[in-house]
Amino acid sequence: MIRFSSSIALDLRSIAVFRILIGGIILYDLVNRIPYAELFLSDAGAFSRTDLLALTNRPWSFSVYMMLGETSQVVALMLINAATALLLMAGLWTRWASLLCWILLISLQHRNPLVLNGGDTLLSLLVFWAMFLPLNGRWSLDALLSKDGVGTFPVTNRYVGIPGMALMLQVVFLYAFTVMLKTGGLWKSGEAVGYVVMNMSLIKAGAVWLSQFEGLLPFISKLTWHWEWFGCLLLLCPFANGLTRMAAIFGYSLMQLSFYLTLDLALFPFVSTAACLALLPGQFWRLSERLWRDGPWKRGVEVLRREAVSMRGCGGKIIRPGRGAAVLTGTALALVLFWNLRGLPDSPLKQHTPDWVKQVMYAAKLRQSWGMFAANPPRTSKWYALEAQLANGDSIDLLNPSEPFTLRRPQLFTDRLPDRRWTKFLSALSKKKYRSLRDDFLEYFVSRWNRRVDGPRKIERVRMLYVRERIRPGAGYGKAEIETLATLWVEGIRQVVNVEIPDESGEALEETDDEGIEQEGADL
Repeated sequence: MIRFSSSIALDLRSIAVFRILIGGIILYDLVNRIPYAELFLSDAGAFSRTDLLALTNRPWSFSVYMMLGETSQVVALMLINAATALLLMAGLWTRWASLLCWILLISLQHRNPLVLNGGDTLLSLLVFWAMFLPLNGRWSLDALLSKDGVGTFPVTNRYVGIPGMALMLQVVFLYAFTVMLKTGGLWKSGEAVGYVVMNMSLIKAGAVWLSQFEGLLPFISKLTWHWEWFGCLLLLCPFANGLTRMAAIFGYSLMQLSFYLTLDLALFPFVSTAACLALLPGQFWRLSERLWRDGPWKRGVEVLRREAVSMRGCGGKIIRPGRGAAVLTGTALALVLFWNLRGLPDSPLKQHTPDWVKQVMYAAKLRQSWGMFAANPPRTSKWYALEAQLANGDSIDLLNPSEPFTLRRPQLFTDRLPDRRWTKFLSALSKKKYRSLRDDFLEYFVSRWNRRVDGPRKIERVRMLYVRERIRPGAGYGKAEIETLATLWVEGIRQVVNVEIPDESGEALEETDDEGIEQEGADL
């Protein structure tokens, strides 16, 4: 017998795993952001609150970080956010923890949209849907400390509701609209991955290794495109949904693992995998019961349960999504579907979107566009250098200070930067709209360097260089086009004339984003 509800049913144990993973990803992101809070989030850095207000027009958007300008204040708020993420992972006061995580997360993202990518967008969406799910129904301190007794609610692991359906469809939208946006000829011909694995602003060591197998790349291109839509059918299949859903989750997780090994996509592979694991069916857990019963952790869990008996009433209430959650998530889901349809090529909805809808979608971080490498991957590769002239005559690259300066193409440009957010910010600085931020970015590097070294090693001048090269799969790269974005002397900024070296083909290189995953800074 076919039960269509099985296609949207979730399991409370999978929701619990989702809760733990999402909290862990938020914590991981904060740990990576804190060392560079001064540069990207304080008024002393390269993107002050004044810069944000001057370059954006989002009157409905809000950010708690807009009340803070000092680095110490920003870090303190990030530590509060980390505490709420820990509470979410533990499932303690889960309703309030999930709400605070969402508020602080979108506040962080609104504070500096120039460092965001698709992983950030998907993370804020998942935390939004999570607020309305029964996150603490299983494997939570709230369940252990419940006044009703340990593990008495709910009885069944099966959960069917509009919030759960919204989470399921969000995963479907992620992959289905990606396919619909990949309309370019490179995907149809199978050449797409050949361009991706040569994009210097994205690739990791795995991509360099993979690029050796030129005959395999067309197969990988077509497999990726076809799997993205076929996996959606498996997720929603009403026949034997447990098995088909596990197959889809395994396939998508394997695909995200390949992305992680080859491309620097920041949080995207982790967040995408967490979203898929939230959909694990009850059949998966039934198959895992034997491992759980015989596992070495069984005794520890029993000890924790006995201790919890004496502390009943200290945790939060078990979340029971009701009519209000259904109305809110149903409305949000309709807006999300509208927004995705609006983003399709030649969609008439783009011209008929009320301004209030745009503002709501921006403010709540519900806006999304899953055009990963769409319609085609970029045909040009780009990377950056900060050439510093020292007082002793030496010349170094501040992004790679252990080596003498050279404009020779690095084997892995991504190894020169702390994380993907730096590449996104540099990409924004290369655009004319954000050229006013270049001086502050250079001053940050110069002041930090000169504080640590003696006189002969101090910087006298630094240049920000932007290098673009045409990608030629199987034949390397075209001749570089080099542009000096800004020059800074210790005594101040001087204007310079841009230096450009044309591509050897004689054609102008087109300006492209690093990848098509939700270019947050593109329309500020």
